[in-house]
Amino acid sequence: MTRRLRALALLPAAALAAAVLAGCAHHDASAGSDQGGASPSAPSASQLAHMQKLVDGADSAASAAEKDASADK
Repeated sequence: MTRRLRALALLPAAALAAAVLAGCAHHDASAGSDQGGASPSAPSASQLAHMQKLVDGADSAASAAEKDASADK
């Protein structure tokens, strides 16, 4: 049961990593054709705040899952 809880705890972090990588792939593909090789612009403050919320949620879920797993032992 603890392996299942650990896997569930890692799921939000894995989803976040996949979303970030998918977003970066989109920028890499369009950077060469539209901008003539210029580097993409920095993320806005609202985008950074949204990503921080996602990371905090993943951390919270992982912490809760670890507490639950340690209580099961």
